[in-house]
Amino acid sequence: MLSPSRIKAELFSSDEDDETKTQNRDGNCTEESEKIELLEFERNIMLDTFSDDVLFILARGLGLERLMLHHFYLYSDPKLLVFVINTTHHDEVYFLSRLRNSRMNCVPKVINADVAVNERETLYMEGGVHFITSRILMVDLLQGRVPVKNVAGILVHRAHQLLSSFQETFILRLYREKKPDGFVKAFTYVLQSSQTMKSLNCYRDQPSALHSLGCLQRLVNRLYVRRVRLVPRFDVDVKRVLDLYPPKLIEVRCELPPRLRKAQSMLVDIIRTCLKELKQCSSAIDAAADDDSTHPSAALTPSALEIHIKATQFSATDKQQRLLADLDLLRNLLHQAEELDSATLYRTLVTLRSDKNHIANNSGWLFTQTASKLFAEAEAMCKVKQDDDYTLLGQPKWIALSKVLGEVRSLLNDNDQLSVKESPVLLLAKNGEVCRQVRDVIKWGIKKFSWIQRRQIIDDLPSAKGSSREPLAEPLWEPSQITLFASNLDGESRNEIVSDVQAMQKTVAREGRKRRKKIQEEQEKMKKKKPADNQPKLVRFGLIRYKKHSETIASSDEPSGSEKGEKAKDDEIDSENRQSEDIAERDRLLVIMPTGERYNLIRQLHGLSPNIVILLHSDLVTLRILEVYKAINPEHELRIYVLLCCQSNEEERYLCSLRNEQLAFEQLIREQGTLLTSREYNTAREPPPKLRIAKSGRGEASSDKQAAEENPKVVVDMREFNSELPIVLYKRGTDVVPATLEVGDYILSPNIAVERKSLDDLTQSLHSGRVFKQIEQMLRHYKNVVLLVEANVKDGFRKINGGPFQGELSRHCRETRSLLAVLVRCYPLMNIVWTADPTQSAEMFEEFKLNEPNPDVDRAVMIRADDDDGIDRRSDEPSGSQANSTNATRRLNGVLQRQIKRLPNMGSGDVKRLMTSDNATCLLDVINADFEKVSSIVGSRDLARSLHSFFTTDFTKQGTKD
Repeated sequence: MLSPSRIKAELFSSDEDDETKTQNRDGNCTEESEKIELLEFERNIMLDTFSDDVLFILARGLGLERLMLHHFYLYSDPKLLVFVINTTHHDEVYFLSRLRNSRMNCVPKVINADVAVNERETLYMEGGVHFITSRILMVDLLQGRVPVKNVAGILVHRAHQLLSSFQETFILRLYREKKPDGFVKAFTYVLQSSQTMKSLNCYRDQPSALHSLGCLQRLVNRLYVRRVRLVPRFDVDVKRVLDLYPPKLIEVRCELPPRLRKAQSMLVDIIRTCLKELKQCSSAIDAAADDDSTHPSAALTPSALEIHIKATQFSATDKQQRLLADLDLLRNLLHQAEELDSATLYRTLVTLRSDKNHIANNSGWLFTQTASKLFAEAEAMCKVKQDDDYTLLGQPKWIALSKVLGEVRSLLNDNDQLSVKESPVLLLAKNGEVCRQVRDVIKWGIKKFSWIQRRQIIDDLPSAKGSSREPLAEPLWEPSQITLFASNLDGESRNEIVSDVQAMQKTVAREGRKRRKKIQEEQEKMKKKKPADNQPKLVRFGLIRYKKHSETIASSDEPSGSEKGEKAKDDEIDSENRQSEDIAERDRLLVIMPTGERYNLIRQLHGLSPNIVILLHSDLVTLRILEVYKAINPEHELRIYVLLCCQSNEEERYLCSLRNEQLAFEQLIREQGTLLTSREYNTAREPPPKLRIAKSGRGEASSDKQAAEENPKVVVDMREFNSELPIVLYKRGTDVVPATLEVGDYILSPNIAVERKSLDDLTQSLHSGRVFKQIEQMLRHYKNVVLLVEANVKDGFRKINGGPFQGELSRHCRETRSLLAVLVRCYPLMNIVWTADPTQSAEMFEEFKLNEPNPDVDRAVMIRADDDDGIDRRSDEPSGSQANSTNATRRLNGVLQRQIKRLPNMGSGDVKRLMTSDNATCLLDVINADFEKVSSIVGSRDLARSLHSFFTTDFTKQGTKD
């Protein structure tokens, strides 16, 4: 097997560098040995796709993070600048910990909002791998702060999210426009099925995964890649590697008790009934979206129909919202029936029956005959007679677990060939709640735990008899050797890793500035002595070949930032695994942890090195992770116990996930054969519109000509880059300036501001009142205010007679339409524009900008939502603007105007005269003025007498006299 450093040497070096490479390897053998090795299928993938722009789609659990780590090793060089986008904080912590453990010469860097602009520019020149937020990278690309010529490529994590997010797509377009020969590599897991792929990612963008040119084609176009590499579990290389050293898998099957099976089947029937009602009341949704809602396994996992309605929750009817809430509740009850004890299920059902709020908002399942039978079965499971006593109906997996733990104990004591005495036993459950309950079962024993649980609900059981005596504790394992893994076990080390890396970045940035000055001086001296070497370049890949070690720049004489931080890294290398080592020293026998946290599971497998793993819940991803772990460590003996109930919902859910993954890969293979990839990426921009309104007058000619030569510009709020409209504006030739705006979403000119709302966002804003405040603020600072309501013609759903703006007659939709009418009446100066898609919105923007100057970015950013310092207190115009040159052109402060109008005997003309008077700057001047000054302000002695009397009356004394 080849390590990443050897692959790097093979891909970048020539024959003349063999001697130097050998010396480097001999001198740094310990450094190379600490790097993780490539599996055979990983090596084939790396060599096969190195020179391509590729999208990797892996089966879940096959080591996507390992493949990304290999690419990080490959491009971690000061001569290469590589960006990693669309990662979360947990991703960065995991990758940073693994990369730091490898003792790389070029440490990775994290660029977020805590890094200043000048530091970012310096770090870009240092090269290496940069974990950067999409927002910062987009702004720096638009502002020209990124040295694009030095950027070798971009790595995209969770590439499937680009189907509903446009910020990363905009970044890739800017990169391709400025450097077409750079590489782009994207990574993602395959989704469960084509329908699930639509439900999770495509409802907002609507590419159909059922057609030949569907979701995959659109994803490839947005990523600007030419190739798709599919890595399923049934791949020949993957199957050969994982089957070469398989772990010993022992499947322990148990039977469900008849009462428990009956209760679970009742819950599934109720869920299916609710799904049918949800489908009937969702006639506005296309039938293609709810195909999987009729599938037999739809009750076990959320369907595409549910996910779509949740995404548009503010457009859902009252009945749909009640059904969605009940479906979530029923699936939680099904989880309790499958994984937890009978007392927990019964306690939850009793709470539901006594909750008046839930009864009022219930969709109706609570009053069905099936629900009554379910309550009876749950009560019967808590009154099981056993040995002249009453107890709970225990979970069948508890008995199977006790047998497995007994077998493991005997294996620990008798089998000397298996070195399990040095490693703990790892017990994996579904989630934290199940882990805590399993810990109590193992600690106290099944009988005592059931007795404790039943005693807590004895008052709720009608005609229930209490247990005659408390059973003795019969622990299934030594209680002192049981530990529960906490999800925040390494929470402190996570923050420490990122903060330490950023602290090291500042040192590297300072040294980089000094080093570049010396480099420039020495390069000038070398140019005078001899001509520069003609170094062959891999221009096609955007990569630079490595030079000889002896020919490196003289800056290597200085200690680099990574060398200075070597001692610090030695102390911090295993910070995220220290807790794991403490567990191994303190409680080495049984560690209980949930299966849902992938990074924690991988970290504990490498930190604890268990020989025995017990799975209480059959999970496909967990089994794959264990398979990969065994393939990485072929000499490490691994035994896996899987507890599974025969013919249960858990088994059906597991088989369904396998079937859906296979169907998804088959669909992707068919789509891969029909992909259309262009030889050149289409990143050309349309010329900006030259149409202008003709004006009469000689003085306007020169200014119009000068304005026509300037490219149109629009200031866009940072949050709006998650939508498609900024990309469409950029394609149509309009320069997009990103900024953090508090007032407005798009500033088209000094006088025009636009607030963009989608239909769902408008509904939510109307009910929360946020849109009223936004329009009020825009009217105070801009002359022309536009509320842009943007739909999407790509929707594959029938919107006719559906939703709050299409004639829906539900109470929620009627309230939405009435609030919209109130908004229009409150702000008559507001303009509402309805568009079908972002293309129409961009066309409207071009018409709005006719003969309008470009906006002032600094002024747009300085405007604050609650800032009145730059606003005339009598009007809404900025105090220094041209529009405020005369009193006649002032736009009055709407809030203050309504308040003054409520004063005695004040009419509309009197209000305008008072607010535009030069004798008073604010209302406080009028209140404190004497009668003569008030008379000069309002221009009427009768009105002045009324106002002066009102302002000088002491209402406290007046009320006392009355």
